[in-house]
Amino acid sequence: MTFERVDGGLRLAVDDHSRQVVVHLLGELRSEVQEAKVASPGDLAAHMKRLFPSAYHDDERLNDEYRRLTHGDIADSHIAAIDDAIALLAPDRVFTTSELERFVRAINAMRLVLGTLLDVSEGDSDDLEMDEDTDDQSDDP
Repeated sequence: MTFERVDGGLRLAVDDHSRQVVVHLLGELRSEVQEAKVASPGDLAAHMKRLFPSAYHDDERLNDEYRRLTHGDIADSHIAAIDDAIALLAPDRVFTTSELERFVRAINAMRLVLGTLLDVSEGDSDDLEMDEDTDDQSDDP
């Protein structure tokens, strides 16, 4: 996935298969956010907690009040960003700056959820070590 500058904004360059995968994942995330919207804080799926962070780590009473006041709005905001991102993934769509921000917000939410499901942390190395001697010679003694 890359963006190309064009008149009027940016165009996403992505193959059809990748586009379909991202749309599918965003659709799944949308369903998860809808379920999380009506879940009580104790029933929130572990992989969704990063989308609904605590405001007061040391005061459960204040945190409950914060959640009561904001949880639905946060869920609605995620759903709107996901809906926008799915619409923006149409082929040859040119993104404005504000549309790009909404798109990135939805992709980031997906990244947080997938990272939690896959147990990826910020401390994990971005570099994978590759053994140069592993090319088709793995059966050799």
